[in-house]
Amino acid sequence: MNTMHDIKNSGYFTFPLGKLQVFIFTDGESVIENIQPTFAPNIEQAEVESFLKQRFLSTEKLTLAGNVLLVMKEDKIILIDTGCGQKLGPSSGELIENLILAGIEPEDITDIVLTHAHPDHIGGIVKADDSLAFPNAKIYLSKKEYDFWTAEHPDFSKGTQDAIADFEIQFAKHHLAMIDSEIQFYDDEAELFGFLKLENAPGHTPGHTLITISSDGEELIHIADTFQHILLVEHPEWGNQIDSDFELGIKTRQQILEKLSSNKQLFFGDHLPFPGLGFIQKTEEGYSYVPKSFYTI
Repeated sequence: MNTMHDIKNSGYFTFPLGKLQVFIFTDGESVIENIQPTFAPNIEQAEVESFLKQRFLSTEKLTLAGNVLLVMKEDKIILIDTGCGQKLGPSSGELIENLILAGIEPEDITDIVLTHAHPDHIGGIVKADDSLAFPNAKIYLSKKEYDFWTAEHPDFSKGTQDAIADFEIQFAKHHLAMIDSEIQFYDDEAELFGFLKLENAPGHTPGHTLITISSDGEELIHIADTFQHILLVEHPEWGNQIDSDFELGIKTRQQILEKLSSNKQLFFGDHLPFPGLGFIQKTEEGYSYVPKSFYTI
């Protein structure tokens, strides 16, 4: 896989995948100030700190990248998720600026596929004044995901902390209401545009969706928020309380880690270090993340 763009100081990275052109944009970053109990809530603090220290990572906070993937083919420009938008703090909301740097205007986006309805995935779908950020785009969302967030009382009894859940519910209800008339629903197993295969991967949210992007025998799996940090790659059983169903999130994560490692599949993660592309390696000790190596031309 040859890069077509120098990623240094650019805000985006692009490469061919068969007949497709894939772009990855940075939307900025999110910081988890209190690692526990959000991540690894039932694990001894000393064990978590030891893990982070051994990997030269901060024990005070977790920094999660905000990566957004776009697929281009002929007259289709498809954005998968929309980043945070302008309502979640100064360290994020860079997507539109970086799209423009790549020569893509918001009006050029033909389709938006949402993997789930968390704030950092749907926040960028509207501007600060709630007008549509991508006015010409058709919007696709899992029916299961939509029904969960628009229910009178979304069920978080198996996972997410109350304060986080309350914020997420209000955010989702507001933003989904803004785009309600534009949404086209997809089922648990669906295919879009002939090169996006969708697969329900519940736990993080009920309609959380993986997307296999394929062209001319090449594949890239978009894992969305299956694991937002290497902590959850190497210790999938530690879990996190951002998942709406804590135990199901662990089960799904373990299944996907096994699939990725067995098939040696290249994948993209929304919150892994930019550009979020890599592989899962399995050893006797467990799983590890191996970033994809690149060179520029």
